[in-house]
Amino acid sequence: MRFDELLTRHNFPPAYRSALLAGGITMLHPPQADAIHAGVLEGANVVLAVPTASGKTLIAELAMLKAVFEKGGRCLYIAPLKALASEKYRDFKKKYEPLGIKVGIAIGDLDSPSAYLKDYQIVIATAEKVDSLLRARAPWLVNGLAVTVFDEIHVINDVSRGPTLEILITRIRLMNPGMQVLALSATVANSKEMADWLDAKAVVSSWRPIPLNEGVYYNNRLTYENGHVRVITEDAPDEVQQLVMDTLRGKGQALVFVNSRRSTQAVARELCRWVDPLLSPDECGHLKKIAADAGSGTDATKVCKKLAEVVLHGVAFHHAGLKPDQREAIEENFKKNIIKVICCTPTLAAGVNLPARRAIIRDTKRYASGAGSVFIPASEYKQCAGRAGRPQYDEYGEAVLIARSLAEQDALFERFILAPPEPVISKLSDEAQLRRHVLASVAGGYVHDVNGMFEFLEHTFLAHQHKSANLIELVGNIFDFLHREKFIDKSGFRFFPTPFGARVSRLYIDPVSGLVLKKGLARIAAGTNFSSIGILHLVCSCPDSERLSVGKKGLEDLEDFGNKVADELALTREDIQSLQDYYTSLGVLKTVWMLLRWMDEEKEEDVCERFDIGPGDIFRHTESAQWLVYAAQSIAEVYQFNKLSHFLEGLKNRVRYGIKEELLELAGLKGIGRIRARILFDHGYQRVADLKGSSEDKIGKLKGIGPALAKDILRQAQ
Repeated sequence: MRFDELLTRHNFPPAYRSALLAGGITMLHPPQADAIHAGVLEGANVVLAVPTASGKTLIAELAMLKAVFEKGGRCLYIAPLKALASEKYRDFKKKYEPLGIKVGIAIGDLDSPSAYLKDYQIVIATAEKVDSLLRARAPWLVNGLAVTVFDEIHVINDVSRGPTLEILITRIRLMNPGMQVLALSATVANSKEMADWLDAKAVVSSWRPIPLNEGVYYNNRLTYENGHVRVITEDAPDEVQQLVMDTLRGKGQALVFVNSRRSTQAVARELCRWVDPLLSPDECGHLKKIAADAGSGTDATKVCKKLAEVVLHGVAFHHAGLKPDQREAIEENFKKNIIKVICCTPTLAAGVNLPARRAIIRDTKRYASGAGSVFIPASEYKQCAGRAGRPQYDEYGEAVLIARSLAEQDALFERFILAPPEPVISKLSDEAQLRRHVLASVAGGYVHDVNGMFEFLEHTFLAHQHKSANLIELVGNIFDFLHREKFIDKSGFRFFPTPFGARVSRLYIDPVSGLVLKKGLARIAAGTNFSSIGILHLVCSCPDSERLSVGKKGLEDLEDFGNKVADELALTREDIQSLQDYYTSLGVLKTVWMLLRWMDEEKEEDVCERFDIGPGDIFRHTESAQWLVYAAQSIAEVYQFNKLSHFLEGLKNRVRYGIKEELLELAGLKGIGRIRARILFDHGYQRVADLKGSSEDKIGKLKGIGPALAKDILRQAQ
């Protein structure tokens, strides 16, 4: 199907046609043509289950653009991750704002009303952000929608994020039944079942623009699914090194998937001496600059320096222990073919679009708590394999598993290459997840009684998959819990939110987290003394808190720390059921200890070393703690614990910046942060007012500041 003829036939305005054809597309791919035949441009709901890079996003764009110019409608594009949402936002904004289409993004604060979004024709958002807006009673978001796109619809299968997406899809469809729904995925085995739930047509295809060759590597022989065997003669001692060298000699790039952060770093380090000789002088020059950016700065940690060391040789590792800007730099330079190999955990495959000539899946097992070493799901393998093949660069892509024996070679073919992905199964019956959404339904005014909740749940994927599922007892128990703990109140048969329940729902936290915070704050408010340790222990004890993991190493130190701070804790193990588990209680203490060291201005590198974490972990844990301290502050306001409110505001910013209390005022200046604030303070600028009498020249000469920042500091001070 010719692309220009399609645009003309569906009356796309000339400017729209020019913008779309500027991408160089002349013919639609077969799955795209199938979606057109299914009626996607006539408003039909469609589930598009086709491989990565086969053109799913373009179909969504066409449907949204047609809704904009034909109906003046608004469109919502929901992505599962902030990184994916940001990537789509940059792409759509670049292509469509010149046409006068306003493109917005909503991935930030979950407690922000974001009413400005109503002025945009296309909004890209995460499911959590849209859900939070609907909890805040923002019907304007849905009422005017013409098209909603749910990217990576298979996320419904995820225990942590799936229930929110499922509830959101159900809520939006009930609020706006006439809206067109597009669901996109590369790995939905039961796409027909999902299409039936969405009253949609299923478009299923295995076609890829770049053929995917899947195989298993054993004893220098790469055996493909079709039986073809290729001998790899690289003299490197390790299978991964042999496969990477073979890829690079063919002018390709490689992704190496392993099962742990430590492995990503170790494999990357081992690859350096093999990759380096294949780099051009120009590439080496670019890599020196990237490495310098990664490993420099006053807050550079050992992980940053290790990253810089491998990047210098054209290799990178990628995991959650890196800071977001470091991960972004790796991704961008890999796309530019400057970085040749990324060693990563499978989470990369579920993130941004990052294709490579060859995806090497070294580890097919990982540790699962209580189960030991278990095989990864076939769907996870399919996600990793789907990254193989660079459009416009490669004639084919390869996904390669590594076997240790002939028997394992056969087993890997059976379990992964020849197996379909697992079906997507609703995870909404999880009590903790359902508890959140029952409260949100009552607080948002969408449900007023138990029967109303049952009627709503009848429209979910859970009910569609399990018609006989008995949720009566579970939902009844949740209503009893919410009523007993004063999240909701009752008048006759109708429920309505209490101020506490409404606030907890808006804060987007588990009701159990709200209860922990309320009990702890009440106990603190009733006493005379409270401390940072007591508050931090309170927030880290919440189910929503990010917690550091605890191994056998360092248990004695953790127990000593727990004994030292015991008198400062607002709630004990006896008060919080989850803390009765020994390792959970120690995980909370370890997280508190790490946050205290961070707020005591310990060097980031030293914090990482002491707690065996990466800079990205500090970022993630401080972000989590900030939100929960803010939640505590918000709940304190509901109960008028006024003496706590100011203290909590200061603590929140201390967690954010990693500073002692004396630096709070200075750190609030834009561009300062923990290190520059300390430098200013130690040079006599202890408050913002102290800066007013100084000069640009004097401040600019301080380490790490310079003339430009000095000028901006003085402007802010004035």
